[in-house]
Amino acid sequence: MIYLGEQNETRIMYSQKAYCYLNKKLFGSYSKDNKEGYKCKLDVCDICSKGFHQLSLGVFKNFIKPYLFEILNVQPKDMLALEGKLILNWIQQGYGSCVEFQNNCKAIFLKGYNTWFINYSINYELAEWLDQHTCSFCNRQYIFTARKNAGAKGITCQFDHWLSKSKHPLFSLSFYNLIPCCSVCNSSIKSTEKFNTNTHLHPYVDKHISNSFSFSYKLNAQSEYEIDFANENHISKKAKKTLEDLGTKLVYSKHSQTELKDLIDLRLKYNENYLQSLLEKTFGDLNMSDEERYRLIFGIEIDEKDYHKRPMSKFKKDIITELLSIK
Repeated sequence: MIYLGEQNETRIMYSQKAYCYLNKKLFGSYSKDNKEGYKCKLDVCDICSKGFHQLSLGVFKNFIKPYLFEILNVQPKDMLALEGKLILNWIQQGYGSCVEFQNNCKAIFLKGYNTWFINYSINYELAEWLDQHTCSFCNRQYIFTARKNAGAKGITCQFDHWLSKSKHPLFSLSFYNLIPCCSVCNSSIKSTEKFNTNTHLHPYVDKHISNSFSFSYKLNAQSEYEIDFANENHISKKAKKTLEDLGTKLVYSKHSQTELKDLIDLRLKYNENYLQSLLEKTFGDLNMSDEERYRLIFGIEIDEKDYHKRPMSKFKKDIITELLSIK
């Protein structure tokens, strides 16, 4: 798990685009014939310059209009409360049922994610602005964004919805509900698991999320080493629940006989501490920092804020630290 940082500049850039899109879809463009249409405050806006088919959502568009900016920027801990407040207001004002509220949200927010966000390369832009190199959940795979010539689509990350977009369509386009990740974590592992900030750690909230646990190893019944967690009984309840629902042990399990075995062999198959020798003697008397040595020898970053730059940095750092401690 990787902390994504505050990302305020990115949030502002993204939410401005999303705000323009939502207003254009709900109200169309301002004109003499459409006085209630949306008029962007920016002199030049690549969203407002495009034509979008205006939705016909009846009273919902005026009901939701005052909350659009809040919906796009709401903090993770406040999402469920905001959703509950809006549903209650919708029902109390006699506009309809909870089901009708959710259906309207699907028509504008969820469909906006499935069409505008994906089809107009907003996912590429957001990924480029965030500049996260590996999956926020597993740190096992690169999630680079690379475009073809002239800015055309190429490859990019997937975005997981922290709160399920099917159950909470209101937040389908909300900045803090979009977590850059790999396809395995998004579609196969986390999928529609029920997450919230009371029970799970959040990549935009918990600054030391990477240090909420440590990787370790143990011998199994077949006398083979397998990946485990250190002092699992002392891991916080939220961290344990997060690790369980993200399937962290599962996604790392197949690395037991590769990356884990290689590191253990370096330490335990030689009389001397070969790991220590690698770190201390490989580059002789060169004036190199620990970060540089780990990067060149093991291909990882050892500073928590840089874990995202190289796959498996958190895992290998923890294992190497434990192996170096063996006397």
